[in-house]
Amino acid sequence: MKRIFQHIILMILALTGAGWEAYAQTLPDLSWTLVQVSENSIHSYTVTGDRNMATPSDFVWVVNGGTLYTDATALTIAGDGTTVRVNGDGGNISTLYIKWDGGPGAGYVYAYEVSSFGCEQPVVLQSKYTGIRVNKAVEATARFLADATDYCSDDGGTFLGIELKGLAPFQLTYHIDGIPQTTITIQQSDLKDLDLDGEIDDYELLVPGWAGVTTDKNVVFMIETISSDGTVGTIGTFTTHTVYVHPLPIIKDIKF
Repeated sequence: MKRIFQHIILMILALTGAGWEAYAQTLPDLSWTLVQVSENSIHSYTVTGDRNMATPSDFVWVVNGGTLYTDATALTIAGDGTTVRVNGDGGNISTLYIKWDGGPGAGYVYAYEVSSFGCEQPVVLQSKYTGIRVNKAVEATARFLADATDYCSDDGGTFLGIELKGLAPFQLTYHIDGIPQTTITIQQSDLKDLDLDGEIDDYELLVPGWAGVTTDKNVVFMIETISSDGTVGTIGTFTTHTVYVHPLPIIKDIKF
């Protein structure tokens, strides 16, 4: 009975001129998992076909908001970049890579299976398609909140404010006076609203301070790299921050 019902629906679609184009307007399926990615990031996606197939099936992949590739370095485009039909491996599994296009916003990828005999589920069945929705975050950027601060020696530790945009966690590398520093990982929970602009996107870079300084000195911090989701981002304004360190005054004896 189910097969007869499906066949009737397909006949109606054929007679009315409806078909894949009409159905495609309902995709992506809002029940698909929604994940966060960075624009220009590269991710692998794997779909597992029917394990009962004696020979591997073909898999049709479709992406919106990205480009399909056959390799992790995104050098070889699969199909026309948005649609491709590929044969599964011995386990009836297919894996492709997607580089999500620049520009924040929504995107998705889905696949469906076509057996070695050319059999596939009717287009009207939602279960025919398996997919994932994505939300593309802006490319990672980093900048100091200001280009300089004054610091009095023996004031103890202090911090420098860094504004971060994009998808946490971030990997940020900086140096002090040209001496390379270790890359630090910044989680979303590490961020605060230091500049009081209503956005939780600022990081406190803690520094120990400069005790015992007896003459003025300048210490220059510079952001070297910022990356997120495996993609190198850009450095915004205030790529450097100069700390002007001032000694504490020492009063002389009173003359009488």
